[in-house]
Amino acid sequence: MITACILAGGRSSRFGRDKLSEPIAGKPLLEWTLSSVSDFPEVIVVTKNPLKFSYLRNVKVILEPFSGFSPIYGIVTGLKEASYERVLFLPGDTPFVSNKVLKAFSNYFPPAVVTEGKRVHSLFTLLLKEHLTAVEEFLKSGSHKVMELHRKLGSIHVDFKRLEPLDYTRKSLLNINRREELYEAVCRRAYKGC
Repeated sequence: MITACILAGGRSSRFGRDKLSEPIAGKPLLEWTLSSVSDFPEVIVVTKNPLKFSYLRNVKVILEPFSGFSPIYGIVTGLKEASYERVLFLPGDTPFVSNKVLKAFSNYFPPAVVTEGKRVHSLFTLLLKEHLTAVEEFLKSGSHKVMELHRKLGSIHVDFKRLEPLDYTRKSLLNINRREELYEAVCRRAYKGC
């Protein structure tokens, strides 16, 4: 069994406003990401503002209790709250992520992270609950960089080429950081690929 944990605690600073609530084809961006994990036995959304997502059903919406902003805070919170030993983390701003890609990635042995050539997609991460102590110690050391965390944990790199047959469009790793990217995503959903 596995818990899917969506990291939704960012500031959306490059976007300029709350991007996870922005609509794509009539649904908030976060709901597109959630649809990719809807068949996982447990789904958690870690956020700074749980009231914003209180309308979600069949999802545990959890407060990220740390005052600062770092994805590692969401990872710590997700590991603490997960009911299952294996925890798959993914960013909330990935509306095209494929369920098949996530299922295939979750079969690797943790700790693992998705890469694309030399680029590391550090928030597409697979961990075990037993990694919690190491992640907390890493945070206490003052470091907040997810790439450094992966080095410390010895995460295996799973190149997207291994997962690509399940997503020939290569859109699973596309995340939305700017409004232009949202407009492109709206166009893709509305017109099935423009």
